Amino acid sequence: MSAANDSTLHEVVFGSERIEFRLRRSKRKTLAITVRPDTSVLVTAPHGAELEAVKAKVRKRAVWIRRQRRFFERYLPPVPPRRYVSGETHRYLGRQYRLKVVEAAKGSVKLKGRFIWVETPHPPDTERVRRLVEAWYMEHARVAFARSLASCLPGLHGRVNGTPRLHLRRMPKRWGSWTRRGAIYLNPELVRASASWIDYVVTHELCHLVHGNHGKEFFALLRKTMPDWESRKARLESIMAN
Repeated sequence: MSAANDSTLHEVVFGSERIEFRLRRSKRKTLAITVRPDTSVLVTAPHGAELEAVKAKVRKRAVWIRRQRRFFERYLPPVPPRRYVSGETHRYLGRQYRLKVVEAAKGSVKLKGRFIWVETPHPPDTERVRRLVEAWYMEHARVAFARSLASCLPGLHGRVNGTPRLHLRRMPKRWGSWTRRGAIYLNPELVRASASWIDYVVTHELCHLVHGNHGKEFFALLRKTMPDWESRKARLESIMAN
């Protein structure tokens, strides 16, 4: 491998999380992992270290990296109101993407690498860009939430009758809700969170179809169905609050 510094991002998968890191080469003999205040991860490795060996070290330190990120996330400045212009950062399924607004005959939105690529006849019209992006999020939220429901429902086999009806509803202070008629409502903003955190919200609402209040039986069922629900909830709240 080249001795030059690697300016590209790498990533490893740890459970349901993806940890991105930049790799820097140096004359040091051991590998060092640094979590910066902006929660980015820098790995400094010897010139001769193979990439797969570096990734293995990052996976081994994944729990520590996650803990350090959570510490720094407490002090991150709040995200300013979205302006829907090129260069702005948006989340989708737990990952950050840059908005890229380009001129084209028709309006469309698609993922291209690490960009949410928006084509529109008049890029300066940020209101139109907003509508295009929000429609794209709504479409993908329906798919992601249906996938999560299909994945989480078997964990409550025999407790929930049939397949609950799934609806999208914008809720200022809630990620989800439920009705006694067997319907689940999810906030489309939740699609900005990782699949693991979406699964937590879906499981939470499914458990409410069995136990309506937040009593001992509810939490016992939630813990049995998803033993790590508390850490998922904490992660969702810390990240999505910004």
